[in-house]
Amino acid sequence: MSQRYTITLSGMPMNIITDESPEAVEAIVGIIDRRMREINLKSNRCSKTEAALLCALDYCSDKIKSQRKVKKLESMIAEYELKISELEEEIAELEAKLDK
Repeated sequence: MSQRYTITLSGMPMNIITDESPEAVEAIVGIIDRRMREINLKSNRCSKTEAALLCALDYCSDKIKSQRKVKKLESMIAEYELKISELEEEIAELEAKLDK
């Protein structure tokens, strides 16, 4: 069930509605707030809005990279499962030959 939260990111309060638990919201806000502050410390000319956008871009980039890794791993798993199936068939054939 969705809940409304008032969060603060880099000193800017905002209201959000999410299905996440209070603990998850707190963890997410903490990560984003720290990242925004890091961005602001590196560039004094960067506004809070720009820091939020840079933070969003970083996390979207990370998500895309993670999705690619997941697809690659899923592909590898499918290949391994096929190889296992082939090896199991070969084992069964060899066992059948031994039984003769």
